Parts: sequence; C-alpha cells; structure tokens
Amino acid sequence: MIKPIRLTALGIMLSVATVTAQAADSINVSAWGGFFEETLAAEIYPGFTEATGIEVNSIAQPTSSAWMTQLMAAARAKKAPTDISLVADEVLFRGNSAGLWAKLDSANLPNTKELKEGYVKLDDDGQVYGVGALAFYTTFVTNTDFSGDAPTSWAELWEDKWDKKLGIVTNPNSGLMEATAKTFFGGYDIMQTREGLEKVIAKIAELKPQVSLWYRDEGQFQQALEAGELNAGLYYHDVAMLSIWDGKPIASSFPKEGGIVSDAHWVVTRDSKKIDATEKFINYMSQPEVQALMARKLGIFPIVPRESMDLTDEEFAAVGSDIEAVKTQTEIHLREGDWLESKFQEMIAQ
Repeated sequence: MIKPIRLTALGIMLSVATVTAQAADSINVSAWGGFFEETLAAEIYPGFTEATGIEVNSIAQPTSSAWMTQLMAAARAKKAPTDISLVADEVLFRGNSAGLWAKLDSANLPNTKELKEGYVKLDDDGQVYGVGALAFYTTFVTNTDFSGDAPTSWAELWEDKWDKKLGIVTNPNSGLMEATAKTFFGGYDIMQTREGLEKVIAKIAELKPQVSLWYRDEGQFQQALEAGELNAGLYYHDVAMLSIWDGKPIASSFPKEGGIVSDAHWVVTRDSKKIDATEKFINYMSQPEVQALMARKLGIFPIVPRESMDLTDEEFAAVGSDIEAVKTQTEIHLREGDWLESKFQEMIAQ
C-alpha cells in the first residue's frame, strides 16, 4: 500500500514543446505524479514489458486541469505529449467533446470484457475512446479518540454530535451532493434540475453549524483529523487506511448508502503514432490479475468483479466495499459547471 493518487497529483509539469522522442518499441504513459506514478513504474509496468517487449516511459502528469490545458495545446500543434494518459471522469468527457482522444479497436481489447459494465466508453458512433483503469472511494472518516462508534449512515453527518468539528470539502464535485441526494432525496434524479440542485445544497447548508473546516488542501484535513482538531468528515478511503496502518486514531466507514466512488480511465492521445502498442497496454491493464496487483500495490479499488480476483477478504476491505456505491454524477457537474460552483460557494460564504 502506498501514498494514494490525490495526495500525489503534484507531479512534474511536462512541457509539450520538449517531449523526448521515444524508441519504436516503447510508449509514453502518463499518470498522476509522485509516489503513485513511481509505483506504477516500479511495480506494474514491468509486467507489461515482460509480456509484450514494449518499454514504458513513465511520465508524471500534473493536476487534471493543468494536464487538460497541456493536452489541448498539444492537440492544436498536432503533437502527442504522451501516448496514454490516466484521467479522471471530468477530463475524460471534456477531452472526448474536444476530440482529444484516439479511437480504439475493440477487437484488440478482448480483456476489457473482464471489466464491470460501463467502463468501456463509446462515442456516438460506437467507437471506443476510453477504458476504465481504476476506482477510488471517499468515505465517512472519524477520529476514534472522539468516538469509537463507526457511523452507519451518511445521515449521521447531520446529527449534532461532532462537537462542531466536521471537515467538509469546498468543491461541489466531492461526492457530498450525491451522498446527500441518495440519503435524503431517494437518489440522483433530484440533481437533474437546478431547482433540485439548490434543494441538495440547502440540505448541505444544514451542516454549517458543525463544520469547522471547509477544505481544499487534503493534507490539512488529514493532519487536523489525526491531531483531534477535527472529529469527522469526508476523506479518501485509501489515504485514511494509510493513517490507520500507521497507528493513527482514524476510522474509515462505508455507510449503508455506500461510499462515494470515483473513476479514472485510460485514454490514448489523438496524435499518438503508436495506437497498436497503446491498445496492447490497455488490454494488459484490464486483466483481473493486474487489477488485483494494483489494489495491493496502490490501494486503488479494482474495476473487475471480485470473484475474478484472488484478493483476500482483508485485502478487499482495505480498498473498498461490496455495498452499492454512491456514484459521482460527473456529467451533471460538467453541465452545470460555473453555476453550480457559484451556488455552492455562496452557500459556504453565507
């Protein structure tokens, strides 16, 4: 288990003007920088090279917004800063709309049939433009020195028992809106309209008397929770597990409504000259045994059925849960964009 992806998205900025030429039998693969990318390079990619003879030049990419900007600039210059990128849902959808991704041949991706439903992304013409790579959870985390009882529902966030020491993310796309909609409004349908979104935000506003930290800096939240300055909040399950294994007084709980799950996908840059090799890479990474290895080495949640892997119960519990997840509604957040951000920040400021 290593330092997970959100805390390591501070990787080296790749200049699209100075991309090093790659050998004919190699591909450039970018992933969120830091320990995550380093561990992929050390623990996961060598197996692909052994199986195919194709070397992987591992590239640390910056935060999603910065990487999207670089990819757009590269596309205008008809250059490929990388052959394959690991991207979050927002970049996946925005890049597809902008025509940034190459179309892949499903016949060359037989192992993607092992993935759970919905992880092979098709465009309007039925062509593959993205393939699921991994998932990760946000859960209800607590300081066990304050309370040894694990919360069983997201509704407990709204109970007046946290001594006014909750930590909540300032971004509307943290998953809290989806958890609120599922817990109090029967599902995500209420999020389809602005009127409904305002009702969800109003419900979240009821947390404000208990919130002592609205955070963007994940490290700040982690330190405050471990130190007892915060008693509970939303946080990444894999990061919380690191704290737990390090002996910190932290618990990570999956409420009955489910933990909040987010996805990441592999995409191939439109101007890549190595489509065949990239398809071999994505096909390799879709295998259940590789997904299990990534769970063990990276702490990510695998996106193949549990029964197809050899993870023990303990290993599986360390990265996720069988409870049906709260699913981030990325397309709604993209559609409502600035309006939703403005309404959410207005709620915090009032």
